[in-house]
Amino acid sequence: VAQEGIAAASARAIAAQADTSASAIHYNFGNLERLLHVVVEQGVEDTGAWLVDRESEIAALPPSPDGAAWALLHVLGAWTSAARPLALTYQEAVTAWPGQGPSAAWTRLWRDFWIRTAQRFELSALDGRVLHAFFEHEALYHLSRWSTALEGAALVEMVERLATICLGAPTRPPRGAVATAERAAGARPHGSVPPSAMRIAKAAGEVVEEKGLAGLTHRAVAKHAGVTTGSVTHHFRSIEDLVAGAIRGQVQAMTEEAAPQAAINEIATPDALFAALRFHVTADAPSSAVVRRRRLFLAALRRPELAAAGAVIRFSYGGTLRDSLGRTFALSDADLLGNASVLARLLASIWFACAGDDDPVSSRTILFDRIEANVRTCLRP
Repeated sequence: VAQEGIAAASARAIAAQADTSASAIHYNFGNLERLLHVVVEQGVEDTGAWLVDRESEIAALPPSPDGAAWALLHVLGAWTSAARPLALTYQEAVTAWPGQGPSAAWTRLWRDFWIRTAQRFELSALDGRVLHAFFEHEALYHLSRWSTALEGAALVEMVERLATICLGAPTRPPRGAVATAERAAGARPHGSVPPSAMRIAKAAGEVVEEKGLAGLTHRAVAKHAGVTTGSVTHHFRSIEDLVAGAIRGQVQAMTEEAAPQAAINEIATPDALFAALRFHVTADAPSSAVVRRRRLFLAALRRPELAAAGAVIRFSYGGTLRDSLGRTFALSDADLLGNASVLARLLASIWFACAGDDDPVSSRTILFDRIEANVRTCLRP
């Protein structure tokens, strides 16, 4: 599951890895689904033991909002590096079974850890829920191995902004890492990619939706886009280029799906902005665009040649929201980027962060209310 993902965890593949027969799975576990649930249950147990050590480590930090931010950085760094196989298994579980069974128990384990952490740093339990929401997002996307130094610097900058907006930490000037990462990744490709190439990229994304990455070929994309194979190879010579293009096309399509331009242009006041955000964030199901991004990113993680394409997914968060924030609040370009990046990440993960709660609907509303209040306090219309 950690190496190849749940989709590749067939009875035959698992038996080969264990050097046994597929019938042994049924003999010991009843069926493949039960075995996979046992994997997740073991992950919960292993994570609980892992967190005991992390709690000991962060206890040395000062009891302040900055201390909480440093704890968040420390845990994210350790979880996505030293504990990477466990972190990958967690992402597979919450993507395949969000809010269900042992997956929900795993999310609750993280929720309770971040609540305890907030209280350790003299913050409220609700501040802990905010820390958890940000963690849920970056616990996936910081698994990226595109540019570890630049991505690490961007994470520091985002966590500093999170601490300022939501935890009451002192304001720090933008460092430029997030802007550099966004430019280097090409995260806002709209307008910079020729329309003919973007049309093919979107078609490639639709092929992936229908057939998976294994079904992505130049011929299949050409047929789907209604163009010649030569037109596809003109823009995307190799299959790696085509996969990267598919991901870019998906990101662009999901951005347009999440917030059509007409709707964006109508938002000009804080009340209108937060009313629109609330409608999407507190819905009964996570945004289809958010789920598709997660699945695409997990697929890109498993192919080193797609690291740059995965970076597009990671740093495309906040682009659409930035346009609305720019019309709604008085912000410099640098502050606009920082606030949009943090707010987009929090909002995209609220559904997942609350999925293990007894009353997730109420939890999503309370958490959104807190984030809205923090933003309104920090930003000037």
